[in-house]
Amino acid sequence: MKHLMHRAGAALGAAVLASTLAVSGAKASDLYRLTSVAALSPYIVNTAIATVVNRNVPGIELQVNATGAATRHMLDAALGRNDFFFGSATINWMMLNDIGPFAEVPNSGDLEENLGMIFTYEIGPYHYTVRADSDIQTLHDLRGKRVFVGPPGGAATLPVLTAIEAITGLTREDMDVATFGVDAAVQAFQDDRLDLIVLSANVPNPSVQQFAMTKRIRFLDIETDKVPYNPERGSTRTTIAPDAYGPNQVNTDPVRTHGALVNFSAGMHVPEEVVYQVTRAIWENLDAIHETAPWLPGTVTQEAALSLVTGRLHPGAERYYREMGWEIPDPMPIPRAN
Repeated sequence: MKHLMHRAGAALGAAVLASTLAVSGAKASDLYRLTSVAALSPYIVNTAIATVVNRNVPGIELQVNATGAATRHMLDAALGRNDFFFGSATINWMMLNDIGPFAEVPNSGDLEENLGMIFTYEIGPYHYTVRADSDIQTLHDLRGKRVFVGPPGGAATLPVLTAIEAITGLTREDMDVATFGVDAAVQAFQDDRLDLIVLSANVPNPSVQQFAMTKRIRFLDIETDKVPYNPERGSTRTTIAPDAYGPNQVNTDPVRTHGALVNFSAGMHVPEEVVYQVTRAIWENLDAIHETAPWLPGTVTQEAALSLVTGRLHPGAERYYREMGWEIPDPMPIPRAN
């Protein structure tokens, strides 16, 4: 009996050791945090990148976290609290000028130098979305309405509020502005608890597709000639086709709207070699990334990747581009606020 117990104990010890070694092996990859906003194009881009990196780069694992706003993610990356992130030139601008959510952040301008871009892409048009039977025909009808213009402290909120005020004279105080995240806003519009929702996303966006499956919707036409145009902060002007979301989208003509160039970036604390390997994996597996969504082949491209270099390239990304012979433009100067 003692002999059997000894053998059982030895077997148990061997199993524990094997389990420990298996766990150790599973943790052989270095884990890097990749933050994103939920429900919008950057989440799809970042998830696609994480998938190709995790499949093709031994020793590096990207873990996607889709909570919070991009402004928070960029600040956390500048402080070394997360590693890769969705960024925008507007947020770099706000950091350098101590504006918006960075007004109370000590040395936010210095922290901006801790951010390094990898590549640029188009986030897609701002969808100013109402129900088809809404009495909101133009932005001028928003007074007193319950609206979602972006998550609190998010990068999209300022451009949308600026556009509304430039066109109509209405300010935040003239509307009932919802102060929750994108996921909650999508559900609120679905439940008819919002009069207007504004989502910046490539076409077709899954959340807007969800609206169009259950209700008739209409996009507001935006007088883009009246909206401030700041290419150094990634501003774009675009349209949404009348048939973009099927028969429940009741627009009969293309609607004008604005959009933005954004970027996939990393904190400067992430080792150059890691960013180099991630950058190489992206461009060597571009077909796999493009398979993730129908709009990606026209959005994440080599032609657009360096069309707006915000702040600075991360040294790891720059090393890859130089090795591949890409033409690297100078970073776009970020203006100081008046």
